[in-house]
Amino acid sequence: MNMVFVDASAWIALYHKRDKYHKLAWTTYEQLLNEVRKFLTTNWVAYEAITILKSRASYRAAKTLWDILQDPELSQVVHIDRKLEDRALDIFWSYQDKKWGVVDCSSMLLMEREKCSLAFGYDHHFVEATKQYGLTLL
Repeated sequence: MNMVFVDASAWIALYHKRDKYHKLAWTTYEQLLNEVRKFLTTNWVAYEAITILKSRASYRAAKTLWDILQDPELSQVVHIDRKLEDRALDIFWSYQDKKWGVVDCSSMLLMEREKCSLAFGYDHHFVEATKQYGLTLL
């Protein structure tokens, strides 16, 4: 099964009805489901998304996303281990000219490790990082 990495910005757009990318995100999400894609993300991305959803949208939106992320038929949530965290921090500190966060760096490394070249997200830092790493962004 082909996987697509989903950034927090895409999860938020899907479940926050007032997000400017909400409609586009649902169109993309449904297309990916029809292509029988599995969604790859990290625990850090998941925590970021549910935290933002709970504060900006609602408890229900955050809980709905959390339940989706717990379904192994739809999603694979990879826990960031110490080795991946250390590598992400190395990248974070080595690019003085980039505004990427540590979470973005860990996402790129996971995609590389899992040979996942397709990403779904809207955050401009994540978009910049995917371009730098030569990945395809939906």
